[in-house]
Amino acid sequence: MAVKTTPDILVCLCENCVADSGTLPRQWDQDGCHIVVRMLPCTGRTDIQYLLHAFEDGARGVCVVACPEGDCTLFEGNYRAQVRVHLAKKLLKEIGMKENQVAMLHHSPKDSTDELKEKLREMVEEMSGL
Repeated sequence: MAVKTTPDILVCLCENCVADSGTLPRQWDQDGCHIVVRMLPCTGRTDIQYLLHAFEDGARGVCVVACPEGDCTLFEGNYRAQVRVHLAKKLLKEIGMKENQVAMLHHSPKDSTDELKEKLREMVEEMSGL
């Protein structure tokens, strides 16, 4: 059986959102979807072309996980990411795709990694139906 190399759902995760003691799998399968987590130094570095390339590669959904609103480790990276996610949603809608194929979650490193895992499981469950 061939190993799937492209994700059904891509998670772009700010490395500042996960506590030093926490671990998050880099990939897993859930609800018939292959999920891949890509760590970023800051979600403010997320370029809209990276979000859209995931769809070109066959992804069903993309999720950006940023610091909580108003509490970005790197000043305003989460705000930049939010603007780009909003633009990606708008572009997807314009080309006839569902705008909820791009999602944004906020997570603080003060919260447990288990809480982040649960948020991601719920998001995958929602996107797996797309």
